[in-house]
Amino acid sequence: MKKITYLLLLFVCCSFLQTEDSYQSAITEIADAYNQKDADKIFNLFSSELQSSFTIDKVKDFVKDNQESNGLMGEFSFLMDDETGKRYLLEFENSTMILVLELSTDNKIIRLSLEEY
Repeated sequence: MKKITYLLLLFVCCSFLQTEDSYQSAITEIADAYNQKDADKIFNLFSSELQSSFTIDKVKDFVKDNQESNGLMGEFSFLMDDETGKRYLLEFENSTMILVLELSTDNKIIRLSLEEY
């Protein structure tokens, strides 16, 4: 019985770590592409559903406008998990924002938004 409990606990922990690694990787990819003004790379991280509602032109405008007002992305740290996704504190050169991110099971972005801090 103890072996089953330990195996179940190990599975849950590994699943959680893989999810956290996926989110860390996604944010790093977003930040790198954003700082390089590579809207296409960000767009390619989106799920097909998000791509249909948030077009490449909107992503290009977002990157351009956001860089003009907030500067480049810097450090980020996890804040909390809620029903809308995972929330991260995101430092820009000129401001601090909240990044809300949700990934699908295949690690595609299904929700991405910035909120005032």
